[in-house]
Amino acid sequence: MSGDRLTRGGMDRIAGLHPYWTFAAVALFDLLLLGAIITTLLAGADWTEDWIWPGGPEILPF
Repeated sequence: MSGDRLTRGGMDRIAGLHPYWTFAAVALFDLLLLGAIITTLLAGADWTEDWIWPGGPEILPF
């Protein structure tokens, strides 16, 4: 492996990018996926609550 493919810290580049950029992109994707899952669960719970007890105040804005 050539030395120009390594960062100053000795880490291999991932797709030409510094590994920290790749790690940050994966962490952001994980957070977005977790947010989508939680939103889906909350929307399902809200739909179920509306189906069982129609009317009344809405806790969630959707």
